[in-house]
Amino acid sequence: ENVEFVITSLSREPIMVEFYSQDRNAAWPGGGRAYVIRDYEEHRYALHCRSTEQICYGAWVEHRPNQYWGVGMDDAYYCDQCCITCKEGNRVHFTLRD
Repeated sequence: ENVEFVITSLSREPIMVEFYSQDRNAAWPGGGRAYVIRDYEEHRYALHCRSTEQICYGAWVEHRPNQYWGVGMDDAYYCDQCCITCKEGNRVHFTLRD
């Protein structure tokens, strides 16, 4: 299955973004890396995932993981409004504000 997260950052600082499965040990992009957003444009992330698994986004200000959105860095915080169920065609949009 494939889902799409659309993320727009309105932060003045670079934002790091990672996606985490809530059902297994998987992350996108994974391997201790994160996507970087340095502008105010829409960024689309198409993720290949397992049917029905929950995937949540985590975002944080670069070099300041205590300023976060969603589940934050390393899936550290609870967030029930920042997830999507893996089902072909599912898409969700989040706007990150300071």
